[in-house]
Amino acid sequence: MYTLLNNTDASKFDLHLAGKLVASLHYTFDSFENEFHFFHCESFESDDADNHCSELVKRAIATARKNWLKVHVTCPIALKHMDLGA
Repeated sequence: MYTLLNNTDASKFDLHLAGKLVASLHYTFDSFENEFHFFHCESFESDDADNHCSELVKRAIATARKNWLKVHVTCPIALKHMDLGA
């Protein structure tokens, strides 16, 4: 089961699977614009990297939407895994 943690000290969302860090999505946050800028996504396990990144991006965007925040994505990996209908 995946768990998403917002590591605000490091400005990244961390995705854990069974307690193990499997992927991170780095961001900047503009408090004036209330906007996340996702600029770098990385997976730490090559076997299931696509699934980890997809789940990470989906959950990070859902977190932003839940809090009525804007999202700007420039990371090519995150763009590849975005589901705009989520």
